[in-house]
Amino acid sequence: MAVKIGIIGCGNMGSALLRGILAKRLAPNQAIFCFDKDRNKLKGVRAQFSITVCASISELVRKSEVIIVAVKPGDVALVLADFTGSLEGKLIVSVCAGIPTRMYERVLGKVAVARVMPNLPAQIGEGISALSMGRFTGARQKKTALLLLSAVGEVVEVKEHLINAVTAISGSGPAFFFYLAELMIATARQLGLDETTAKRLVLKTALGSALLLEQTTQRPQVLRQLVTSKKGTTEAAFKVLTKKKIQSIFTLAIKAAAKRAKGLEKTR
Repeated sequence: MAVKIGIIGCGNMGSALLRGILAKRLAPNQAIFCFDKDRNKLKGVRAQFSITVCASISELVRKSEVIIVAVKPGDVALVLADFTGSLEGKLIVSVCAGIPTRMYERVLGKVAVARVMPNLPAQIGEGISALSMGRFTGARQKKTALLLLSAVGEVVEVKEHLINAVTAISGSGPAFFFYLAELMIATARQLGLDETTAKRLVLKTALGSALLLEQTTQRPQVLRQLVTSKKGTTEAAFKVLTKKKIQSIFTLAIKAAAKRAKGLEKTR
């Protein structure tokens, strides 16, 4: 495992990876370097984590064996323009939506790149990341990428052309769950429950249902049917959902997210 890790971008995902790597202590003598164009953000990260900050991207690239790029997609070209020196033996881990590995290869040459689509629960170490390898990424570098990402949750490997589908499911997915929770809490309030009780009921229902789904071999539709008694309350609710064609609406929404992800990639 490489011990010199550089993180460019100290936003939500960059900071989540930083916290996870520090907590897991992936290597006995690891060193972490950070850079962000926002100097105040960089000062905050240094104060919180007591790590080494770099004055420039070129300095970070020179010092690091693994370089995590966690900036906004529109900033990637500017970041890569500051990559100087040899990249031989180094690994670039891209955490930038819509940026294909071929862009890095086109700009930097035969460089090892791992493209990652993480999600928001990585902030608490409960994320799931999808990983795709570039053309010049070897087995050792792949192992390093897997180990790094395991610091913030689970990792699955997919072909790069499926990253857009991943973006729509697990990347955007947390927002879908938060929206459902938001609606359930608001409706609970309308039915007379107080905010604290409503939130607790929704939270534990979501957590318990997710754990049950994870720990059982039964499919989601089977578990749903276990709750849906004939002529019962859940059946009454699903009659409304079916009438309003929620299944079609939700399917279209997820496909719209995937289409948008593909569109972002084509503009690069």
